[in-house]
Amino acid sequence: MSEIQPILVRINQASMIIGKCRRVIYQLIATDQLKAVKSGRSTLVVYESLKQYAANLPAAKFTPPRKSKES
Repeated sequence: MSEIQPILVRINQASMIIGKCRRVIYQLIATDQLKAVKSGRSTLVVYESLKQYAANLPAAKFTPPRKSKES
């Protein structure tokens, strides 16, 4: 049986999914980087927009560590 993917998630869940605090989630919604809807008094984030946000982040680049002269 396949796992059901969420369509909408609460702000706290969105925060845990992408590793950002609630304040940042609200900022991302305000700047149209995440899509959200209202259901009664609840604000729900469109799950697909979380995946799109993560996919559009730049790749991390690291400089390899220098070899020590002792080795």
